[in-house]
Amino acid sequence: MIDDIPENTLNELSRLVSIHTGLHFPEKKWPALIKGIISVNRQLQKDVHHLLYCLRNPSPPKEVIDLLTDRLTVGETYFLRDKNFFQIFKDQIIQGLIHYPRKKTKKLIFWCAGCATGEEPYSAAIVIDHILPEISGWEISIIGSDINRMALDKARAGVYSNWSFRETPEPLIRKYFTRTEDDRFELIPRIRRMVSFVQVNLMTENYAASLNCHDPIDVIVCRNVLMYFNNQNRIRVIQNLAKSLVDNGWLITGPSESGFVDAPELTPVRFPNALYHRKGSPRKSDSPDFSIRATHQKNISVPSVPKTRRTGMKNTGPSRRSTDVKPPPPTGKPIYDLYQEALTDYQQGDYRQSAQKLSGIVSGARNGNPSFLMRTESMILLAKTHANLGELDQARTWCEKAIGFEKLNPELYYLLSTIHQSANDLDAAITSVKQAIYLDAGFIMAHFMLGMLFARKNRGLESAKSMNTALSLLRLKDPEDVLEFAEGMTVSRLVETIKSMTARD
Repeated sequence: MIDDIPENTLNELSRLVSIHTGLHFPEKKWPALIKGIISVNRQLQKDVHHLLYCLRNPSPPKEVIDLLTDRLTVGETYFLRDKNFFQIFKDQIIQGLIHYPRKKTKKLIFWCAGCATGEEPYSAAIVIDHILPEISGWEISIIGSDINRMALDKARAGVYSNWSFRETPEPLIRKYFTRTEDDRFELIPRIRRMVSFVQVNLMTENYAASLNCHDPIDVIVCRNVLMYFNNQNRIRVIQNLAKSLVDNGWLITGPSESGFVDAPELTPVRFPNALYHRKGSPRKSDSPDFSIRATHQKNISVPSVPKTRRTGMKNTGPSRRSTDVKPPPPTGKPIYDLYQEALTDYQQGDYRQSAQKLSGIVSGARNGNPSFLMRTESMILLAKTHANLGELDQARTWCEKAIGFEKLNPELYYLLSTIHQSANDLDAAITSVKQAIYLDAGFIMAHFMLGMLFARKNRGLESAKSMNTALSLLRLKDPEDVLEFAEGMTVSRLVETIKSMTARD
């Protein structure tokens, strides 16, 4: 018996929740399921037997399903999440749709399925707005959907806190948002009008009617959603998404989800550090094959200078032959391609060559080249190249310039702290890592780093406090999870490390 709910009851609840919502709660996730069930029962003023009775019905009351999804889904997102995707979206996918139309009418439909609180579809709207007037004369529809009503209410309001902008360049915040009296940010009406929001349960057969969209869809973005379904439901969802696409339309999944997509009508297409799927047969490539380089790296060593975190994914896609994108009319090398070349140079240790290419991206942005998505990324990688060359003043300068564009990004302050450490400026390192923690109180490696820094300063009590905070946060995670910014270290390994260090003290 777990928290007064018998295991057989939890098994049945998990199965029924999966049937009606698609949300998969295996045994290791039962604590989250229990928490949600208790909250739903409290709201309904009923017990678990009533909830079981409702869910055994082939068509449970909508109120019950809505309450469950509100309590069991967590939409953690932010604006311009994964700039590599949005750069490809801007330079390749949208340009391809414009120059090689799928329809007779000048109309484009984008659907962000599982949009949570709306940052993703609004980010798409900002990117599309940024390439005007090139798409003037086109009718653009952007739909955001989610199963969580509370998240959709926030999305429709269009008001966000600092945390939603942790990787958003400062000029974009100033252009598209107004600061409210309570120090939040409200999206300007022009962008809000570009997006409509609807509640959609991807497990229902008739969800297409909810979208109020009578034409096939050009691009479906369904990132970090499929991972929450079991295999049977995942296959069902992918099949329905594919049916909703126009011929040669796109299905965009998260980096770790591309391997789930194995539908005969969808062809995997390689981009630099990404694998997306196009509806239609494979076609001959007009551009060279892009290798999918480097696994996604949020792994930053401590205290050495970090490796880059924003590098993409492993090729986990289907074995069926993949094809490359037919590019739009030549306009010079795409920014994301140039960045990936610089990234490859960096990973191979050719830091001078990497810095030369990155400097070209940054100077191009200053001269009006529309590379606003990759400009900060280039500054970050420039900081790391100079740090690895031992040019710490230049590394610090580029990191501070990146912070000037993304003032709310805790990862940049963490990077700056590692650079200060390399220069043996421990006081500055402490100040920077404290800023990272201020912006993200759950930043485990920042707490660990702060504990290490305090230890080097012989501030034992403060070091112990930081290490204990890190331990408390680690206990909330799966022991086998690989930590971000930790060079592949697992949760359990860091717990052991901290305990051994504190035991010696």
